[in-house]
Amino acid sequence: MFITDFDGVLCDSVIECLLVTYNAYGKLRTPGYQRLLDIEQIDPQKRETFRQLRSYLKGAEDFVPLYMTMEEGVTIHNQQDFDIFRDAHSDQLPACTAAFYEERDYLKTHERELWLSLNPFFGNFAEELRQHESFENMRILTTKRQDDAAAIFDYQNIPFPRDHIIYMKAAGKSQKLLELLQKHGAEQAASVYFEDQVDFLVESQKHGIGSYLVEWGYVSAEQKALAQQYSIPIITMQQYAEFLRKF
Repeated sequence: MFITDFDGVLCDSVIECLLVTYNAYGKLRTPGYQRLLDIEQIDPQKRETFRQLRSYLKGAEDFVPLYMTMEEGVTIHNQQDFDIFRDAHSDQLPACTAAFYEERDYLKTHERELWLSLNPFFGNFAEELRQHESFENMRILTTKRQDDAAAIFDYQNIPFPRDHIIYMKAAGKSQKLLELLQKHGAEQAASVYFEDQVDFLVESQKHGIGSYLVEWGYVSAEQKALAQQYSIPIITMQQYAEFLRKF
């Protein structure tokens, strides 16, 4: 079975996430905040910093805390730095997560074309998937809500089955991967899993699943070093496409 993450592997959602996060943060911190819809109005340096820091995020609950580090001038050097900051604000996470999804849902409902346009696929993956003969042996395991990912596939004219998109919070992702393989009777040694978060791959590798870190997306030098430490292959877009064609 071919199992892949969505954001950071297939879909480059970082600009959409920035716009949503920017508005969620503004709504939480500024009474009477007026929603921003033009990404170009966000300072280019903030856009660049947000993309650089994106590698430390594992789920929707992390986006507003990440933006808080930027606004508060907190320097994040590595995953541990961010985890410590997020945990120190754990009491705010429910409100941050709710505000994030409220803003995303506003875009989906009232600015749908804008929202979809801010979620392009990396490289030539959209065309690669349009030409794919069957998705029978392919699954998406993602922290993105199923409806969100399905809408993006539809926008790209990719007939990907909705029930092949499995939504899971980051904390349960590794366990869900094993359950998915067991449910479909897929051999672990004959299955492959692709991620831009090396922590998930360290766990999947322990179970004999072919585990691969993608070199594009939001992968940091820290994650690549950890992948090398655990002998997890780092693959190119071309290699990813070649794997996909085998399934």
